[in-house]
Formats: sequence, C-alpha cells, structure tokens
Amino acid sequence: MKKFTKRSLIAALSLTSLMTNVSADNLADAFSNGKLKGEVKSVYSDSNFLGKAKADDIATIGGSLGYITGDFYGFSAGATFQVSHVLSEDNNNGVFASDLDAQGSVLSESYLEYKLANTSAKAGRQFIYTPLVSTAIDGKSSESLLKDSFEAYLLTNSDIPDTTITLGYISKYLAKTDGTGDVANSENFSLTNTFSAVPTNGTNSYDDAYTVLLKNNSIKDLTLQAQYLGLNGKESTDKDINIAYFQADYVIANQTLSAQLIKSKNDNQPTGQEDGLAYGFKATGPLGISNLAYVAAFNSSTEDGDVNLGMGTGTSDLLFTAMPVNGSGVPARANTDTLVGGIVIPILDVTTVAYAGNSWSNDMVGDVFATGAMAIYPFYKNFLLKVNYEHVEVEESILEDGNTDVTRVYLSYKF
Repeated sequence: MKKFTKRSLIAALSLTSLMTNVSADNLADAFSNGKLKGEVKSVYSDSNFLGKAKADDIATIGGSLGYITGDFYGFSAGATFQVSHVLSEDNNNGVFASDLDAQGSVLSESYLEYKLANTSAKAGRQFIYTPLVSTAIDGKSSESLLKDSFEAYLLTNSDIPDTTITLGYISKYLAKTDGTGDVANSENFSLTNTFSAVPTNGTNSYDDAYTVLLKNNSIKDLTLQAQYLGLNGKESTDKDINIAYFQADYVIANQTLSAQLIKSKNDNQPTGQEDGLAYGFKATGPLGISNLAYVAAFNSSTEDGDVNLGMGTGTSDLLFTAMPVNGSGVPARANTDTLVGGIVIPILDVTTVAYAGNSWSNDMVGDVFATGAMAIYPFYKNFLLKVNYEHVEVEESILEDGNTDVTRVYLSYKF
C-alpha cells in the first residue's frame, strides 16, 4: 500500500510538472503570438458655436497603443492605452470640454476573453460597437483624439445559422474627458456623460444597463438587426430608460437600401415628453457616372419627446441623417423631419464629399440648415489626412448671428 501510494505521489508530481511545463510554454506562446497595434494622431478643430463673438479652437496630439495576446486554451487578454496632449487652445466657450480638451493618459481597455466553439465571453473595460451602445466611431462625427469605453460583460453566440446573438451587461462608463481639461475616470453613467446627442433635464444616474442584440443575414443580400437597451435608475428619483432599435439593409444592383426604427421611453422627461420615436430611410451607391457615388437619407421623429439614442458617443451617429460634424442632435428632436443628401467625388487619391441637409421643426430652435464638405487623403502607407468643414444655420436663436462654422483636421498614422 505504501509502495502504491509512493508511486502514485511520484506520478502525480510528474504529471503536475508536465502540465506546468506545457502551460508555461503555451502561455509564453500566447504572449509571443500576440498582436500589437497603435495609432499616432493629431486633431485640430475650430468652432464659433451658435455665432459666438469669440470662436474656440484647439490643437491636440496623442494616440493609442493596444496589445492582444494569442490564444491560451481559449483565453486571450487585451489592453489599450490612450494619451492626449493639448498643444494650443483658445477656450472661450467650453465647446471642446467633453471632446478634445483632455491632458493625460488612460487605460481605456483591459479585458479577458474566452472562446469556445461558436460562443465568446468578454469581460472588463472595452470598446463596444453596437447601435445603442457605442464607442466613438472613426470617420463619423463622434471621432476624436480619444475614444470612450465601457466596463462590461458581453456574451456572443452564433450557433443559430446566419444569426449572431449578443447579451451585454454594462456597469460603468469611461468618457473621453472629465470636462475640466483632463482624461476621465471610470464612473457610474448618467444622462450627462453618456447621452451626448440628446439634451437632458439635470443629471440622472444609473447603477447599470443591460442589452441584447440580434443580427441575421439568412436572406441573401439582406441584413437585419434589432437591439434593446435598458438602464436601471440608481435612486428613486432616477427613472429607468428603455430603448428599442431595428435596422434593415438590402443590397440590390450595387445600391444599398436601408430602413431604421428607434423607440425610446425616458420617464425623467416632463409629462408628455417621455416617449421618443423616429424612423428613417437611406440609399447609397454608385451613380453610374465615372466614379461618382451618392447618399440620400430621411428621418422623421413623430412623438413629443426627444429620441434617446443610447449610450456612448458613437450613438450620436445612429440616425441616417446624422451630419459628419454635428451628428444626430438635430434630427433626434421631437416632431422633426430631416432630409440629407451628398455626393462622393474621387479625384486622383483624394475622396471628396459634398453634402447638405435641412431639418424642419417647430421647437425653440426651429428649422436648421447645414452644408459641408470633407476630403479624405491617404497620402502615404498607413498615413491618413482628413479635413471636415460644416456650416449650420439656425432659424431661431438668442444671438443675432446663430450660425455655426466648424472646421476639423485629422492626421493619423496607424501601425
């Protein structure tokens, strides 16, 4: 018996040693097979918001550095650091307080992910890109020097053919800035720090949020997606918020035809303004003339309340009529119709987009007209230069000149 026990102990120690050596080797391989990526970026912006006597301008430089390990028995880990430095600034009206005005570095991603067959689980601080929960999106109005992120748990499964289901729980939010010139700290989310596209009544805080997203492409050339987002109020005075979203995209003869519907309920709003609803249509594709292309979009909000677009600055680009600089704030207003059109003109290596839009409403702002242009120039390998200009005219304004002119210049190098 003692002999058997001794041999069993030796065998167990040998097996443990073997497993340790195998795990160590595989863990080392996981790190050596990891991927490093990053970006060096500079952003300049100038804005005379609503015709202010003195314009705001800011020049920043910074970037990001991210690393994702290789697979280790289905596990992987990732981290992303971001840094921002303000080179110069004329801060007359606080226009860039929640956008570009940030000094310092921040750990924007730190997560662990596990994959098994068609299921993945991701936990920790992370960038999220879904219709109703979204980090800032490059190439859209939400693009900045820094990206916002979430502390969340996501479970994604694709066992059903041509269908992806994502379940999510979000506990905290990390904004681009803290609003006072520094990078932000992770904190409980509130209407003021996550719903950038829609004005709010005071500050309402939330303990957590949950979401479910379904995406299906079982029908050829047709993609359907639907998402629900619910936020739980932190105090008795903080009412819950519920948002539902649906989108369909159909490709035919090189044209993409899209439709969307969003419905929100926010009981923090005054009586009669709790419900928001908007639908929209969009068409994009080549014009058949040289390399010209087009985009045409329409949105209509039909309730007495503003449409709540979700969490994160990326949701400010959710509506089809979102402007490249000013986003969806205008078309998300209550009882508002918005029409936008643009033409894409490639000239040598430069892609130029000219666009215009009008929004009709009887609210205190009234009708809003906007026009603008953007140029995108990938002038060298991994280098990109983008220039945006947008002019906005407001029908009703407390200022004699309520027009807004915004210029944005992006220069980036990705590796």
